[in-house]
Amino acid sequence: IQPDQTLLAYMGTLSARADNLKNVDPHDDNMLKIANDARMASLDVRMVAPGAPENPQGKITVAAQNVAQIYKETTPARGTQLVFLDIGTPKAKDKPLEDKDDEGGAAEDELDAVETQQLRDVYSALRRKMVAGGVPDDEIAFIHDAKNDRQRTALFEKVNSGQVRVLIGSTGKMGAGVNVQERAAALHHLDAPWRPRDIEQREGRVIRQGNRVYGPTKDATGKII
Repeated sequence: IQPDQTLLAYMGTLSARADNLKNVDPHDDNMLKIANDARMASLDVRMVAPGAPENPQGKITVAAQNVAQIYKETTPARGTQLVFLDIGTPKAKDKPLEDKDDEGGAAEDELDAVETQQLRDVYSALRRKMVAGGVPDDEIAFIHDAKNDRQRTALFEKVNSGQVRVLIGSTGKMGAGVNVQERAAALHHLDAPWRPRDIEQREGRVIRQGNRVYGPTKDATGKII
């Protein structure tokens, strides 16, 4: 996705902050904070620049368009999609960097006044754009909505049956131990996690045995053809 002028300008401020670190108390600013701000800005600059205009061709919009297109193409087989995003989770607040992968909270249909000014709940923004693109709201789910093992099991069953066709979640909540591959048609990375192993865990939700619809085609003997 090409950066707009607002993002390019913000990148300039990050560079200036990095150049000035020798004159700043590390508690006030440091490279980890700069890297985290850069990570959020690359998703949507409104996360770090309150009042900034929305990029009409930013990551959230383009991702929603891609999901909607694949949704329509895979409707005959009730194909499902996974969307991974570790920042901007439902009702996310300013928590320490190491805690961001597991942020939870109830999803809201509308952003409140503060979030409209400074985008925090990217999940809800993404969901609204998907719905606008033709994906039924009741076929989209957040992994954060499942608060216990019973609810998670019920949610996974809905995904595997094609009742829920788009599941959005963070690596921490939707990585290892999540078996929703039976109809998985696509996986989307909206951000890049810090650790390479997290990419492997994400990809492993789809690249695995048990995909009955989009998995390998086998002959009568079970050989992959």
